[in-house]
Amino acid sequence: MKAKTKQLIKKMEEQICKVVRVTKTEFELENGDVYPHAFELDEDITVEEFQELLDSSKSMLLNHIKEINKDNE
Repeated sequence: MKAKTKQLIKKMEEQICKVVRVTKTEFELENGDVYPHAFELDEDITVEEFQELLDSSKSMLLNHIKEINKDNE
């Protein structure tokens, strides 16, 4: 389990998700993947602002996984 978790962490750290388009209902990454938002945005957001949110979410998630993994060692 520890090895798989470490592989997941490494893969997540290496993966770069560059946002190229964002609307009130979805966002698109540089590789062409389109993802819906969990809820409709109330206001317009720039690609740069959304990129910051996405990067922050990724960082927070990685920190949580690392903490859980550390506690289980």
